[in-house]
Amino acid sequence: MVKGLLGMGLPLVSIALMSILIEPRAAVPLVLVSGLVLNLVQFLQMGGLRDIARRYTLLALAAALSVWGGTELLFAVDQRIIEVLLGAIVCGYVVINVIRIPPALPRVWEARLAIPVGLLLGLLQGATGSLAAPLAAWWQVLGLKKDEFVQASGYVLFIIVVPWAVSLVAKGAVTWEVAATSAGLMVPAGLGMFVGGRIRARVPEERYRNLILALLFCAGIGLFVKGLAM
Repeated sequence: MVKGLLGMGLPLVSIALMSILIEPRAAVPLVLVSGLVLNLVQFLQMGGLRDIARRYTLLALAAALSVWGGTELLFAVDQRIIEVLLGAIVCGYVVINVIRIPPALPRVWEARLAIPVGLLLGLLQGATGSLAAPLAAWWQVLGLKKDEFVQASGYVLFIIVVPWAVSLVAKGAVTWEVAATSAGLMVPAGLGMFVGGRIRARVPEERYRNLILALLFCAGIGLFVKGLAM
């Protein structure tokens, strides 16, 4: 539902909740199939595809390149650090949505910063399985409207997920069993995205958004504390 409502956050919510019960590096591959398919659907279901691709491809390609380094960090860094980092990212995502960073970046700087921002996004995606917090912050700095926010997120995330999946396979993190489980999770994820989209259209978004953010913040704090206590 978070995906349908906000346009992003599926890996963030899924990995955050699963990581309470299992290790983050075991939870990360489980969102591959749903992330790949739902991001493609999200990008294609609106118009203006060429404009979206022209504006955000450089950012997406930079992230797709650095996601390999992020995946190496996922398997090389102490698990407690990953949990603390993921918890901090979840809480940061909530704070970003609460304060709603006003657009302040001149358009001319967008292209100049696309590569460094993309490289950072890719590292976070590979290391934690989610880049929702920094990506949401970047979109808000650019002042994207609601529909473009959702569509641009789907486009960038789809391009990143493909090399991310390959990097996880190369590390031996994706077995046939994991792939089958990930594919099975596509059903509830797709249903949740549909329901979230319907709710977004019919229910005051602010009320539902606040509930989601409260749940996310609790999950983030739980992960942060769990990582520090291990």
